[in-house]
Amino acid sequence: MNPHRVTRTSYAIGLVLYHPEESLLKRVEQMVALDFRVYVFDNSPFDASYSQAIQNHPNISYLTAGKNVGIGYSLSTMCATAYANGFQQLLFLDQDTGISGQTLEFIETFPHSLPSDIQQQYAALVFSGHPANDHAVQDVQLAISSGSLFNLPALQQIGWHNEKYFVDCVDYEFCVRARRNRFKIGLIRNTPDFDHVTEQPDQTINLFGKKLLVRRYSATRIKDALGAYLKLIVGGFFQNRPSDTYALTRSLGLYIFGQLTSRLIQSK
Repeated sequence: MNPHRVTRTSYAIGLVLYHPEESLLKRVEQMVALDFRVYVFDNSPFDASYSQAIQNHPNISYLTAGKNVGIGYSLSTMCATAYANGFQQLLFLDQDTGISGQTLEFIETFPHSLPSDIQQQYAALVFSGHPANDHAVQDVQLAISSGSLFNLPALQQIGWHNEKYFVDCVDYEFCVRARRNRFKIGLIRNTPDFDHVTEQPDQTINLFGKKLLVRRYSATRIKDALGAYLKLIVGGFFQNRPSDTYALTRSLGLYIFGQLTSRLIQSK
């Protein structure tokens, strides 16, 4: 490592790990080679196959609670740590989200296409590889966390991520609470080389001419997801937020449909 090497300050990169594949280590090497500061929260810290390589790198900030504490706690801690270290933005990526150097360069330059006052209206700009005709920012109610360029001062203002949510609905709860605090969530499609599909263990089905990805979860995971959805839907109802109630109820319906479909596929 060159001691005079300068770390990029445009944004940090955050990863939450749980027994990752070897491909993740290659992506981390690419990130630090491009001079990004990488924050890693390790939820499987005793997996010696990768922990030493990550812990000992000077451009990686390694965090762990010594056990699996879930996504909510991990994201909250990671974002707060990056903010305390002087970063204003953090790009969060799932461990199985594929990217390239071009992806990271695009995400670095894109915010500069927006006026500064507009940028500050967004708690997160969420980058996606879904095809589109342009890179216009689309305001959305709900978005997944992977690909989110978090506005850390905004997160500090709204109280970071909710640590009470373990995995499911961590992202949706954040979106709902951000918008209640008068921040927006923006979606940018057509991000180059952004791949949130290839390494996912999903099955593809065709429904009315559209391709849908479905994945079978365990009964415990489904129970946790239903409980998380219920809390958010009831919360939206009692806070007189019909748009939240509708969006979350629709998402829950799709989740249940996906679980039923995945079981029908497997039973054939």
